[in-house]
Amino acid sequence: MFEALYDRLSLLWAWQWPTANGEVTEVLAERLRHGNKGDTFRLSVTYKFSIGSDGPYTGENFWQPTFCSVRRVRAARRKIHTRQHVLVRYRADDPSVNTLHPQVWQDL
Repeated sequence: MFEALYDRLSLLWAWQWPTANGEVTEVLAERLRHGNKGDTFRLSVTYKFSIGSDGPYTGENFWQPTFCSVRRVRAARRKIHTRQHVLVRYRADDPSVNTLHPQVWQDL
């Protein structure tokens, strides 16, 4: 339990982590149902990367716009595709804790 909490909190310092080149393995537009509050949409991006001869490591990140989510997720889905190269930030002591570089989301 504490290890998972540490992993999540360490993401706050991800901007300082080293980077590696990764490759998108899957992109999904997902609908999240919230009962009578309506649905929201998000983009799920799964990727893989290696560090030298170590790996492959995998990760998944989500992008969920606040406004006009259906239209924006559909547009973003057309911009990110399988086998696209992306920049990944990873924790040096444990590369299994990783995230996409913010630049990936800025291009949406």
